[in-house]
Amino acid sequence: MAPNAEDYADAVDRRRFLELAGVTGAAALAGCGGDGGGGDGGGSGSDQVYDVGFKNSGQDNPNDTHFNSANSQTYSWNAGRMIHERYAAWNFKESEFELAALEDWSIDGTTVTMTIRDDLTWEDGSDVTTEDMEVQWRILEKIGSTVWDFTDSINVVNEKTMEATLSQESNPNIIKFAIASLFMRYPATEFERFVDQPASEVQSFKWNDPIGNGPWKLDAKNAQEFNFTRSESYYNAQNVNFQTMRVLYRTSNTAIQQGLASGELHGSTSLFVPPGTVETFPDEIEEVNIPAKWGYGMVFNHDDSIFGQREVRQAIAHVINREEMVANGGPRTKFPSEKLCGIAPKDQEAWLGDRFSDFEGYGVGASQTDQAADLMEEAGFSKNGGTWEDGDGNAVTADYLSPAGWTDFTTMTNTIVDQLNSFGFDLSVSTVPPNNWTTRFSNSNFQLGAMYWLPGGARSSFPYFPLRHQLVATAINGGHNWPEGERTVPAYEGSGTMTLNPTELVRSISTTPSESETTEKVRRAAWHNNHDLPMLSLVSKFEQSWLTDNDTWDVVDEDHKDRQVKWPQHWLPRKGSLTATGN
Repeated sequence: MAPNAEDYADAVDRRRFLELAGVTGAAALAGCGGDGGGGDGGGSGSDQVYDVGFKNSGQDNPNDTHFNSANSQTYSWNAGRMIHERYAAWNFKESEFELAALEDWSIDGTTVTMTIRDDLTWEDGSDVTTEDMEVQWRILEKIGSTVWDFTDSINVVNEKTMEATLSQESNPNIIKFAIASLFMRYPATEFERFVDQPASEVQSFKWNDPIGNGPWKLDAKNAQEFNFTRSESYYNAQNVNFQTMRVLYRTSNTAIQQGLASGELHGSTSLFVPPGTVETFPDEIEEVNIPAKWGYGMVFNHDDSIFGQREVRQAIAHVINREEMVANGGPRTKFPSEKLCGIAPKDQEAWLGDRFSDFEGYGVGASQTDQAADLMEEAGFSKNGGTWEDGDGNAVTADYLSPAGWTDFTTMTNTIVDQLNSFGFDLSVSTVPPNNWTTRFSNSNFQLGAMYWLPGGARSSFPYFPLRHQLVATAINGGHNWPEGERTVPAYEGSGTMTLNPTELVRSISTTPSESETTEKVRRAAWHNNHDLPMLSLVSKFEQSWLTDNDTWDVVDEDHKDRQVKWPQHWLPRKGSLTATGN
């Protein structure tokens, strides 16, 4: 893997993206999808199944989490991806989709056709059909999924084929990436009852006895681990030649790092490891770097009397030195956002073009305290004894919420809080377990805190997804209370101001097939984000995933395409690219 991940070029640059998926590329995209199924990715099928188990790590407490992704606050994504098959996967090395649960997909005008592969079954051997798919899409409609931003209706054609009718001819790259982010997760036998119920019912359902359709099925879970066994009904079962996959619960990055160094663990799906610690790992531990399109941001409760004020958010942006955050939090795999505008850092110049320099940078490598002080005074605050106070003499004080156990987040949180307190705020770091962290956000029980600002994965290369994420925040049920309706910001062109509805503007990007119109809308939405700051888009990174390659476990070579699909522990066994040797 590249020792300096920052130097390795983004795998999905916008030009290649548009070649594949632009308005003239819909037909090309419709035909791209890899092999659609056969297990020729890296390994060869074998009848020999070894009675060994791969020990992966996770930071979701099995007793507190479950397998219903609609109940996102307590859903275990790491465990859930083990047992359910995704619609399609994006390969960063090949810059193309590989179909998985789908055998075929196509876009023709306003009709999207999706066909489930014939040999996809639930773990009890029953077929996965469009009855399951229709139930899933009805629930996705109920909970406000991205796919319903551009879908008008759905129609079951037969047991394996379903059509989605678009509200109008739409941007094909958005459609493909939105659909590819789905997993075939909702068997009708379990979820049909929620279709006619309020969204809150499915969003509070804890699915502890799941039915899978992937390479693994849940055997047991307890306070220490999820234990999965090989599913013989999986269509690529011949590629999975070991009997168990265990996801061992560890409370912190440090505990997982120790487990990898000692050989107790064979891998970790996503784990920040600083350079000094990497050097202590045995040679058999391999790092897999994949563009994350994810990273550290800041979320505000917009109903809060202090942080709901735009000038205060802008002041915070000026104070935060993002280069210092990266230097402290992991320069080997992290990089700052040049412009706080809601677009993934390595995609900003391509999308903003000659307007890039017009966007406010807020001081990527400096604490611009003079500008910040002017904004605080404009918002009605004044400094007393080194502390900012409101008009009633109340100090600007708050708990800064951050996830416990995420050591890189903790380091960057401490950096931010130190910078803001030096400026005159009175913030205290409040670290809580990750499940409680997102629950607090969902319940609006916070003022400000650390929050990922990109939804992650290849879809975040297209600005629609991160811009939507920051406004709608489906992952926390909109708990940041971003106000719907019109907002006024400085004029995009000329002097004065302009008024727009940012949520509607972002939604309209999904139904704009023209490349030039899409670019213009993206720039205006980013301009709003840059000034109104619904979240702060601070830092992004390359993923660090970890595998063992030794006498017991065989992993395909580092330049193999299968290693560039997220995530290796979920994808490689499906393709025969992570196998037991029998030694």
